[in-house]
Amino acid sequence: MHRLLAAALIGIIAAGTVAAADVPHLLVEGKATAQAADAPTQDAQARAAIDAATAAALIGALQSRFAGERIELRLGQVAAQRVSLRDLALHGDASIRFEGTAAWMPIRYDALYDTTAMVVESPNILIGARTATAKSAETLPLPRLAQALDAALDDEFLSNDVAVDLGKAQVIGSDGRRDIVAAEAVVTFDGDERVPLQVRALYDRQAGRWLQPSYDFELEAGAGEAVAAR
Repeated sequence: MHRLLAAALIGIIAAGTVAAADVPHLLVEGKATAQAADAPTQDAQARAAIDAATAAALIGALQSRFAGERIELRLGQVAAQRVSLRDLALHGDASIRFEGTAAWMPIRYDALYDTTAMVVESPNILIGARTATAKSAETLPLPRLAQALDAALDDEFLSNDVAVDLGKAQVIGSDGRRDIVAAEAVVTFDGDERVPLQVRALYDRQAGRWLQPSYDFELEAGAGEAVAAR
């Protein structure tokens, strides 16, 4: 089975499951570039398994981050690299679209695929890509973004006193209603240790609220962007 056909099938299954539970669901789209073989090879079956697991993991992560929203997911390309006898490191791209909008937002993700259990757990998702057309986000309610980040970090580091200083913030994309904001910040732990932070967040201009922001402490080599997001 072609890898994107497999992703489409798992998306249909997941969407049906969520709908049955009366929870807003996500739709996964795939696009085939070749006819699926009547008798899939072992490599094709392995790719199909990876795609099925990846689609399911991305759906779960997006449902958790954007609870209450209806979102479509369109899978793109993925590269896999073996990092152990059991695990493959996946690096891929995809697009998401919120219900009621025509524009797709790009995402990138990193995850580990367990070849024994055939599952992908806790993918790290980065929304948007920096472009030359980025503009200042100073007209947005940035103090509320800082408050949301502070609350998220407090939840993650319960044993530490955490304070967030939000720095430069730019709008790097939009679907016409939700702005994609990339920001820099510094987190101070226990009033002493200062750690730089990369932030991505969506601001819903119609609802006047920030959606769940993501953040990361690590930088992608030479690119100045986070490679993993919480």
